[in-house]
Amino acid sequence: MEELRFNSNGTDARYMANTNMFFSVLYGLEIFRNGWPEEKLGSQSVLQKCTDWFRQMFEGGLTGNRLNIAARKAARQELDLRIQKILHYLAVMADEADLTALLNSGVVTLKTGKRNRKTAKSVAKPA
Repeated sequence: MEELRFNSNGTDARYMANTNMFFSVLYGLEIFRNGWPEEKLGSQSVLQKCTDWFRQMFEGGLTGNRLNIAARKAARQELDLRIQKILHYLAVMADEADLTALLNSGVVTLKTGKRNRKTAKSVAKPA
């Protein structure tokens, strides 16, 4: 199974831009329009509320308000978990056209399971 990764690196402003791009692509997918499990992954309005909450806490945190900064971090973690659940569902259930649209968005990448592992060379002990 291929694993999808959301690009959540960078500043909060970049993260917000990436989530906006992700959700705009997600709302246009065939799987989202037909057969989306709203009770498990959330409807469009629920997902939009999560994004709006993060945006409000981001804007409030720009003034240095510590409560908004803490709430922004919590909202970002919640949004990250929700996006990861969506990506796991899409990796299993989406067809090739939907996956291609997600990958072409630039904020979702395909994670490969292969890693190059180097072993240490053994050093011969002098006799």
